[in-house]
Amino acid sequence: MKGNSEKGKVLKLIRNSLLDKAEIPYSNLDMDSDIYTQMNDDPVMIFAESVVSNGGKFIYCKDEEDFINKLQSLIEYRNWSFKITSYDKNLKNFLKTNGINTQEDDKEKNEIGITLCNSVSARNSLITVTSNQVDGNGFFKLPNILIIIVFTSQITSDLKTSLNQLINDMPKLITTINPSYILKEEIKELYLFTIENIFNTK
Repeated sequence: MKGNSEKGKVLKLIRNSLLDKAEIPYSNLDMDSDIYTQMNDDPVMIFAESVVSNGGKFIYCKDEEDFINKLQSLIEYRNWSFKITSYDKNLKNFLKTNGINTQEDDKEKNEIGITLCNSVSARNSLITVTSNQVDGNGFFKLPNILIIIVFTSQITSDLKTSLNQLINDMPKLITTINPSYILKEEIKELYLFTIENIFNTK
């Protein structure tokens, strides 16, 4: 009987709380205005500084040809030929057409991986990669060395803007990469090749 009495008291408190309409605190709270201060610098520069300060390598490329030349130079310097895994067949074909051969994802921990990305939040230094840029789930097991291709048109001011771009073409999988975190906890090296144009392999 005691248990029923206690239960009754609890239910009574719940009913009373539902009946009592408290005033909404902070009724003048603005939920629509931007919480961030306006960025005075170019988002590309902010992103580059953040990547470098966290131990990543930022490589600026004026166009696709410049990207291919710089990637080839890096591969030759580091002796990476036939060691890089491409996580997307279209990217793999594009690189092969330009003389760079990559291997298929073996579903295990790859030594070196290269991928496109969906967008970048300069303010948060977050890189968004989705299933629209990678085939299967292999990429979500990060390699020891990660190469990400970013286009300047993909660099936005904040994460909200980046994610809003997905509304009309919602992918099955979305992941955000924090360079600071993954360089400390998951990978050894991070390379960001940033290309100054709107070229895309998808």
